[in-house]
Amino acid sequence: MNIRIGQPPPPRPPPRRPPNRAIVLVAVIAAVIIIPAVGYVAITALGVLMRPAAPAASVNGTPAPANQFSLGQLAGWRGTERVNVLVLGIDQRPKEDPNIARSDSLILLTLDPVANTAGMLSIPRDLYVPLPGRNTQDRINVAHALGGPKYAMQTVEYNFGVPVQSYVRVNFNAVVKLVDLLGGIDVYNEEDINDLSYPDMSFGYDPFRLKAGWQHLDGVTALKYARTRHGSSDFNRMRRQQQVVLAMRDKALDSGALAKLLPQAPQIYQTLRDSIESNLSPLELAQLAMLARDIPSERIARVSIDETATQYWTTPQGASVLIPNRDKIRELRDELYNPKPVVAVAGTPAPGKIVIQNGTQIKGLAASAQTALQTKGFTVARVENASGNYKKTVLIDYHGRKTYIQQLAAALGVPISEVVTRLEPSNPMDALVILGDDFKAP
Repeated sequence: MNIRIGQPPPPRPPPRRPPNRAIVLVAVIAAVIIIPAVGYVAITALGVLMRPAAPAASVNGTPAPANQFSLGQLAGWRGTERVNVLVLGIDQRPKEDPNIARSDSLILLTLDPVANTAGMLSIPRDLYVPLPGRNTQDRINVAHALGGPKYAMQTVEYNFGVPVQSYVRVNFNAVVKLVDLLGGIDVYNEEDINDLSYPDMSFGYDPFRLKAGWQHLDGVTALKYARTRHGSSDFNRMRRQQQVVLAMRDKALDSGALAKLLPQAPQIYQTLRDSIESNLSPLELAQLAMLARDIPSERIARVSIDETATQYWTTPQGASVLIPNRDKIRELRDELYNPKPVVAVAGTPAPGKIVIQNGTQIKGLAASAQTALQTKGFTVARVENASGNYKKTVLIDYHGRKTYIQQLAAALGVPISEVVTRLEPSNPMDALVILGDDFKAP
């Protein structure tokens, strides 16, 4: 599977490119498929939402479902093989044929009904790969424009060595509506954003600003948060994209939020009928969601083909692309298929240094957390006050030390979903813990 392209020049930062218009759209369907639905109401709402526009037969020949699925239908998934779904976020312009649009966002979703695991692999649009049957190489996002979803699936399968049975394709409209229907989402913004070049819908500019810290985002702002290129690369955008997926999942775990979807299902359907296409039937999507409902967060892998698995290169035509490190990508694929369980803290944890900040009005909370961690063998370099008040605790990973961060999160009782990766190789600290109002000292 290795490719030879000649000796690329030393790595260099890519030039700033205009923000794409679909970077977060995959979050919608990714969240829908891996959300562990809360009860029958949630799945019924999902089924109505995903009903095809035409009342004719579904793609596999079965009649279109009624307004509700029975419990027997929902529990009807009989497959034991792993299911892989390619989610395509396309940059479709008004009146443009969706089959010729480039897929500016790609996520490979996987669900193993036997091992009870799931995962999502973010694929950068500039990954330079061989195109099957064409004796040429190009960016991976070109595949959809050349042959639609089917050829995009073939290209991913050819380059990653995994079967891809299904796809979900979405354009721009879905994320705003669904985030709003969930009542908004909460994300931790790592730094102030002041993007004066954020694009509007008319090829102009719509400046976007967002303060650092925990933020509650409506649909429009969530879209902007994931699309902005302020001070970041496509790799950082992929991380924010997964952050939005998990934030939607967390919000959907609130049965109250999900219950609100059912009475609004007709409006949801009318809004999204032209925004979503799949070769999975609504019933199949609902059954997959039922399969995934009991998968714990720590058994959902979050993997990205990032700067550790690629190298910048300029083609002879002057295009800036990413050359894949095939050995590293195979490791990521294995991690996607086999999520590592959270390591329980036993004995002395791996060496590392931690900063703890108190983001609450409770005096001495950081000192209490420091004592608890030191008792378990962690090294706390210092404690201090945060710059503001935080409703939720956040754990920031500076060096991508997954096992260490899992140990730290388990010791603090912080969900893995609240971990933010901010790679800073020169930072002498391994992690920053900002305590919020939800924190309870171990």
